[in-house]
Amino acid sequence: MAPSVVVVGSHVWVEDPDDAWVDAVVTAVEKKKVTVSYKGREAVVRLKHCHARDEDAPSCGVDDMTKLSYLHEPGVLHNLFLRYSIDEIYTYTGSILIAINPFCALPHLYDEHMMEQYKGTRLGELSPHVFAIAEAAYRAMVDYGASQSILVSGESGAGKTETTKLIMQYLAYMGGRASSDGRTIESQVLESNPLLEAFGNAKTVRNNNSSRFGKFVEIQFDRAGRISGAAVRTYLLERSRVVQIADPERNYHAFYQLCCGASEEERARLKLGAAETYHYLNQSNCYEIPGKDSNAVEYQKTRRAMEVVGLTLDEQEAIFRVVAAILHLGNITFKAGTAADSSKLHGDKSKFHLEAVAELLRCEKKKLRESLLTRTLVTRDGNIKKDLDPAAAVVSRDTLAKTIYSRLFDWLVDKVNKSIGQDPACASIIGVLDIYGFETFQFNSFEQFCINLANEKLQQHFNQHVFKAEQEEYEREEIDWSYIEFVDNQDVLELIEKKPMGIISLLDEQCMFPKSCAETFATKLYQSCAAHPRFEKPKLSQTDFTINHYAGQVTYQCDLFLDKNKDYVVAEHQDLLGNSKDAFVVSLFPPSAGGEKAKTKFTSLGSSFKQQLAELMASLGTTEPHYVRCVKPNSKNRPGAFENQNVIQQLRCGSRASYEDNKSAAKAMLEKLGLTNFQVGKSKVFLRAGQMAMLDAMRTQKLNAAVRVIQRFMRCWLQRRRFLALRKAAVKAQALWRGKAARQEFERRRRETAAVRIQKVYRGCLARRQYARVQQAVLALQAGARGMFARSEARSRRRHLAATRIQMRYRGHRERRAYAKLRRSAVVLQCTWRGRAARLHLKRLKHEAKQTGALQAAKTRLEKQCEELTWRLQLEKRMRSDLEESKSVEMARVQQEMEQLRAELRDAHTQVDHLHAQLRAGGGAPTPGRATGEGTRIGRSASGTHTAPSSAAASPVLMPSRSGKDMASPPPTGKHAGIKPVDVALPMLPAAAAAAPSSPAALPALTHPLARPSSGRLSGSALTERVEEGAGAAVGSAGSAADGTVGAWEGEGAVREGAAEGGAAAQVSAAVLENEKLKEALEASDSRAAAMEEAIVSKDERIRGLEDHVSTLKDECNRLREHIQGMEREFQVLRRQSLSMATATAATTAPLQHAAHRAPAGRLSSALFGASHTSVAPSPPPVGLPAAREAASKVAATQEAEMKRHHILAERQQADQDAVLQFVVSDLGFDNNRPVAACVLYRALLHWRSFDAEQTNVFDRIIQTMSAAVDANDSATSTNADRLAFWLSNASALLHLLHRSFRSGGASGSQMQAQRRRQQQAATSLFGRMTQSFRGPVPPSLDDWSAVQADGLQAVDAKFPALLFKQQLTAFVEKVYSSIRDSLKKDISQMLVACIQASRSFRPGVMTRQQQRGQAADARTSPQSQAAAPVVAQWSGIIAQLTELLNTLKANHVPAFLVRKLFSQIFAYINVQLFNSLLLRRECCSFSNGEYVKAGLAELERWIFEATDEYAGSAWEELRFIRQAVGFLVIHQKPKKSLEDISSDLCPALSMQQLYRISTMYRDDKYGTHSVAPAVINAMRMRSSEESTLNGTNSFLLDDDSSVPFAVDDICKELPNLSLTGLHMPPHLRDSGPFHYLFS
Repeated sequence: MAPSVVVVGSHVWVEDPDDAWVDAVVTAVEKKKVTVSYKGREAVVRLKHCHARDEDAPSCGVDDMTKLSYLHEPGVLHNLFLRYSIDEIYTYTGSILIAINPFCALPHLYDEHMMEQYKGTRLGELSPHVFAIAEAAYRAMVDYGASQSILVSGESGAGKTETTKLIMQYLAYMGGRASSDGRTIESQVLESNPLLEAFGNAKTVRNNNSSRFGKFVEIQFDRAGRISGAAVRTYLLERSRVVQIADPERNYHAFYQLCCGASEEERARLKLGAAETYHYLNQSNCYEIPGKDSNAVEYQKTRRAMEVVGLTLDEQEAIFRVVAAILHLGNITFKAGTAADSSKLHGDKSKFHLEAVAELLRCEKKKLRESLLTRTLVTRDGNIKKDLDPAAAVVSRDTLAKTIYSRLFDWLVDKVNKSIGQDPACASIIGVLDIYGFETFQFNSFEQFCINLANEKLQQHFNQHVFKAEQEEYEREEIDWSYIEFVDNQDVLELIEKKPMGIISLLDEQCMFPKSCAETFATKLYQSCAAHPRFEKPKLSQTDFTINHYAGQVTYQCDLFLDKNKDYVVAEHQDLLGNSKDAFVVSLFPPSAGGEKAKTKFTSLGSSFKQQLAELMASLGTTEPHYVRCVKPNSKNRPGAFENQNVIQQLRCGSRASYEDNKSAAKAMLEKLGLTNFQVGKSKVFLRAGQMAMLDAMRTQKLNAAVRVIQRFMRCWLQRRRFLALRKAAVKAQALWRGKAARQEFERRRRETAAVRIQKVYRGCLARRQYARVQQAVLALQAGARGMFARSEARSRRRHLAATRIQMRYRGHRERRAYAKLRRSAVVLQCTWRGRAARLHLKRLKHEAKQTGALQAAKTRLEKQCEELTWRLQLEKRMRSDLEESKSVEMARVQQEMEQLRAELRDAHTQVDHLHAQLRAGGGAPTPGRATGEGTRIGRSASGTHTAPSSAAASPVLMPSRSGKDMASPPPTGKHAGIKPVDVALPMLPAAAAAAPSSPAALPALTHPLARPSSGRLSGSALTERVEEGAGAAVGSAGSAADGTVGAWEGEGAVREGAAEGGAAAQVSAAVLENEKLKEALEASDSRAAAMEEAIVSKDERIRGLEDHVSTLKDECNRLREHIQGMEREFQVLRRQSLSMATATAATTAPLQHAAHRAPAGRLSSALFGASHTSVAPSPPPVGLPAAREAASKVAATQEAEMKRHHILAERQQADQDAVLQFVVSDLGFDNNRPVAACVLYRALLHWRSFDAEQTNVFDRIIQTMSAAVDANDSATSTNADRLAFWLSNASALLHLLHRSFRSGGASGSQMQAQRRRQQQAATSLFGRMTQSFRGPVPPSLDDWSAVQADGLQAVDAKFPALLFKQQLTAFVEKVYSSIRDSLKKDISQMLVACIQASRSFRPGVMTRQQQRGQAADARTSPQSQAAAPVVAQWSGIIAQLTELLNTLKANHVPAFLVRKLFSQIFAYINVQLFNSLLLRRECCSFSNGEYVKAGLAELERWIFEATDEYAGSAWEELRFIRQAVGFLVIHQKPKKSLEDISSDLCPALSMQQLYRISTMYRDDKYGTHSVAPAVINAMRMRSSEESTLNGTNSFLLDDDSSVPFAVDDICKELPNLSLTGLHMPPHLRDSGPFHYLFS
């Protein structure tokens, strides 16, 4: 301190051991010492140890400490104290913000109004605030487009976490977007804080909410300054806190929140108790944090944060299930076992907690116990299992708990990042770093070592940035300065990080040795680092070491350094949790990427943390930093307390004073004042310490002199003001007079201006008329001249064009002639040269032929050709034999069908002959059914033409041949064109004959010929009425018409018999006469047919209405019948209940029970349908007491017998179930494409009445049996695929049968009723109605299910277990389907990697000249061999996998619908993998690679064609993205293609972002051409930007859909109806006696 500043009576700051710095008064001054008085005593201090105090400083302090007159340590400390005492917790030090923790809520500082005030303001314009720092970072990012970072530092409890929250809150406010669902990116970023705090923060001695991990939040912004993404990176979670805490600290908040905040149901499900009952929590007596919300409230906040972040309810339940498992794991204790160095569980309590852990983690209890009590040692001779003593078992338990919690925390961070989403195309970022402060405790372990390393890194970054910026400013100002010396901690970082002798390197080296311990590690440190100035060895310890950090010395104990540095998972723990049945737990422990070697590979936590710090420093180096220094005012966390010693240890400050002013004026002023310790830069003046005080003293003198000047000027101003008032009044009077004169002058000038304007308009009109006349004349003259010149120019151009064409033709002729001459010369020269070369080659061949080697080579080639020809011959023979075999099978099948047709034909003829015999015996006409209609057609077909038929023309019509060689008859014409000939109508007669009544008296008298199919839909009675009316008017008598009809039938029979005997002429002539009679009757009745048509139509409509009414009545009857069946079942239930009543009331109820027992079960239904039953006899009179006892004993005996019978039936049914399930597991095969296992299960379930049971376990047993069969271990992949396909076929078939059988109301009932109406409507055609009239109406007891019973199915009323079994079976089908699909995806995934890029031999640019010559020769011999050779090598594996799977599915009769869905998803997966690889790898977007992939796609297309659409389905359409992309790569003349051609014609399925990426990455490595035109690329870029803005994403990759693409309704709709009739069972099942019901 300068002596001139310190005088007697002035105030100075002196050091004090209690208060750091105190205010003192100078009482005496010597040369280098001063005497001061403070706290009632005097002391002598050295002058350099005291600092001047600014007595004129404001009482509330200054907001920026660079404004202090004396910028030294006590001045800074006092200024912070003054501001803190008035609740001003923020203070600037230049651009650095110092924030003091108030330890109380200040809500007025952080509301939305305060954020709005700081919005858009520059740093320093308003009071210091954390929002100002955030605004400065945000504004610098928006204005300059540069990324920013905000580094929040300070010790534990200084308020770093809360400050980070406020910064993120302000950034979310500035860059947020409007949203209605509350799931914006900024809300997710903000809600990630309480979520990570719950699982990463804990109460420590210094802080109630201490972050036990480092966090760097990277908030991403687009060009508009809006948040477009975010990422959270964490560093070094304190895992040891999970298993060990000290009093009064706490474990992580999540444990206490779950124990206190979960509901009773959740706690029961998780088997949780109070927090005091768990070992990991009761090591400390602190369970609640005073001054904060309760654990239950915090639990609800954590749940809310999980929902906003995007965690589903299942994921939340899984997270807390894992947390509860860790608590239970800590309560497992151990005791010594019977064997040496072994252990076992201690008591039933430990067993309970072990079972709870196994249940929550869904792993095997036995394996969990083994993983805690044993270890497996891997040796050369094999694995050795070693027992653990109780201490080692506790270590194993704690290791498992720490590993699970660490993996859970990493999963949460990764889930938060995925939920928020990152924007790879963001314009800039703002990073917020919240990392632990410098820590030094009584016991410092590996965690403190890593934390202090991070602080050393940040301190170095701070020093480099601040002092470097200061020195750069000196250079800009061009002043004379010396290098700023500051504390550089690079040597500390080299001591810790430098290889190979750094502390971390030595620690990793010791961890690799199995017998290393803390002593060996400490000894290695002492030997390697003893000479380092920052390293010290304590005197009284052999395992401790001391490092002199920038903030002080810290002594570390290396007892646990080796264990904590090993970052690996115990193999037993990995195997246990990796095989868990819980998918969430499995996701926490994924398999190692390197297999078994990766499990034993050493990984170092220290090296990983060092790498993370390096990446963090690299990220910070690319941003512009902003610093917030958090200060903890006292160690007791009390509001209002300010401890100087505590605060001064946390402050690290620098000073600089500068003022912007005119350079020359500032320099002249300082020189005039006599100051020498200053330098003038370009825009600033730099002063040394103490000069500001001198300037303040001189400023006070100047102010006193200025006061007198101000007084003088004030008095002058008062007199001048009076003078100005008088002058103002005079000026106002003058203004009024001058205004009046001005208005008069204005009126005069206005009139003059109006007259001038009128003259101007008139003269302009005259001038425009003259100009128009001149313009028309000039235009006419110009038009004539220009036309003449244009015609002359046209003539000249025609002449020039004609001359040019003549010259072109002549020159072309001349060039072609010269070219032909030159080509002939070249050909002659080539022939000469080739002949010479051929002769030389022939000479060389003759020379080689004389050698034995040439003969041997020729022999070898001939042998190979012979073998190839032999193989081809065998293949041809095998194919020919297969063809002959298939042909013989087909011929046998055709012959069998022909034999069946012949048998049916013989039966038909027999029925016709029988019908003829009935007609002859009855003497009447055919029935008004199908026979009558066919007879009418016969008659009308004989007289179909209007000309007179001859015997030769009519004979072929009436002579059908049984041998199939019918003679062709001319088709009928005219009005009888609709009548069929005899050979068409005869096959229809057997059905009519079968439906006709046996009595001839039941036949109607006459049938009119209009009863044909073209006359409309008529019932039998209506048709009979029409025929009777027409026949009475046409013929006159029913008898003659009947005789004619019978004669026609008899004539036909006579013709057939005569043809068989050879005498056909006589019968033909008789038939012709009868046909003539019928023809006359028909022609007479045709005149009345038109009049009768309208009446027939009206009757048809009425009949259809009656038929619909009948259908409705039938539906009502069916519903009543179902209701009656339900009442019968209820009656049976009541009957069983009445039988089981108590013996005490047997005397009064025995007669009723006896009557109910005698009553038939179907009485109620019979009564409703009108059936007659015998009425119940009246009950007998009451009996006495002996009779009542006898009745009661009978009832008891009956009940006991009934119970025994039920027990026997239950045992028998259980045995039947076991036997059926045992047979089902075996391969029962298929019968006519029907899975036998599914049919057996369905029939067995029907027989057992399992569908009607309210409670049964047979369905669970079936599902378990099928699942066990599917999950059976099998090493062969083909066997596994065959097993999956077999069960997929059986499960889908069984599901289809259940869907068709269940009729539990609702949808199934409505579908069955709709099907019944369709069947009834289909039966209302002409012949269908005639058949119904013959057979009578359907009785009420027959319903629509009779049609289903023909397939072997039975309608059931499914109960809840049956419906649940249907859902389980659906899930089983989906599981097997997904297993087949995922297995194939896994098999072809590695092949697809090799299929996306062409090999080096396929690309033309990397082939040698010899390879190119060989390919050219191959291309001349086989054009397709050049492209097919490399394709087969890469794609044959995929084709083989697809073919093998298809054959497997066909062999197991998997429904074609499921096969189509499966291959559609497989080809969609191929499309996604190939297309995404094409977009991500630049070397794949080339012309040659496009040809390569196109050749592979051709192979896939060939496979799809061979597989047919029945099994491939839309597989080829699923490849549309890669097909269009490859098509774009291999097209020529890309620069000529427009954007519309590409997007509409070439690649319509690709988005504009995908087209833009392919166009920019494309390169032609074959012909050297360019991509599309630059204008097209620019248009693509603009369109892609618009698409990304509209869609809200910049992703151009495709996503693979792994969902199940079908539902149970789709399966039941697409699968064909499965019939159970005619099912052939296997012999071993058919020979079993108990299964007779399977064949009924």
